[in-house]
Amino acid sequence: MRPREKGTTACLLIIFFLFPAEGWPSDEGSALVIDEKVQMDLADHFFKEGDYYRAITEYKRFLFFFPGSGGAEEALFKIARSYFNGKKWDEAILAIEDLPRKFPSSKFIAEALLLQGLCFLEKKEYSQARYFFQSVKEAFPDSPVADKAKWQIALTYVKEERWKQAVSEFKKINRNNELYLKSEYFTKGLERIDELPQKSPEAAGILAALLPGAGHLYCERYRDAGIAFALNAAFIWGMVEAFEHKSYVVGGILTFFELGWYSGNIYSAVSSAHKYNKKMRQEYLDRLEKGVNLTLGISPGGKSPLISFNYVF
Repeated sequence: MRPREKGTTACLLIIFFLFPAEGWPSDEGSALVIDEKVQMDLADHFFKEGDYYRAITEYKRFLFFFPGSGGAEEALFKIARSYFNGKKWDEAILAIEDLPRKFPSSKFIAEALLLQGLCFLEKKEYSQARYFFQSVKEAFPDSPVADKAKWQIALTYVKEERWKQAVSEFKKINRNNELYLKSEYFTKGLERIDELPQKSPEAAGILAALLPGAGHLYCERYRDAGIAFALNAAFIWGMVEAFEHKSYVVGGILTFFELGWYSGNIYSAVSSAHKYNKKMRQEYLDRLEKGVNLTLGISPGGKSPLISFNYVF
């Protein structure tokens, strides 16, 4: 292709991409028009597909082209939700803060405050999360969102292992709310959390001091128990051999290292007890978070269905 032909082709391509599709006649003689609904539907499509960053782009495009639209506040809220679902907590918080500034009477304020609390919950900033959940409760006490806020407040206390405060908050959930049964289930579970099998860190430390590896054995860490026993036994045997052969320098070096292994064995045993207890609590809480198991069966008379709720502890 000659240079002039290349230049002509490039110009045509530029014109094609620069001029909008509306400028080109269609077969029916009509133009493609993007209105508010089409733009919002496109953004919602990407959101539902889990393509949150493209969804954010399309919601922002909506705000650019239709700033005075009644759907602007919805677009702002959905931008925040997209950031949240994309696990961009800080960006979600910033997006949420735009909503009350621009639309102080928005119908999305309650959900936005709840979402802001969830962002801080994900960041493990539990007291800050509770502040926003509490704001929802106080500002919208009769809204279903208020019960969601109570649920989340209770969960922040669970994360901090403050069982009594969590139970107290779970009990505040309205009986007519869909979360009530789950909160009852969680409450009963937390009231029995002290019955979980636990390992005493003090006992683990004492056993490890008496016999290296015994503390780990008590904590059911059998591989670590074997390693701790073997290493300490090897160093002790080496010390004894060195001193019996009057190799005091070697014996001193081995003694120095054995003191490190011995004390490390005790520390590790105590740590293992804490880890065991934490693991047991976390597994128990994970089961609780799955909620109520519904079983649909037949009543004894065989005439009507029977729904039963199974609580497994």
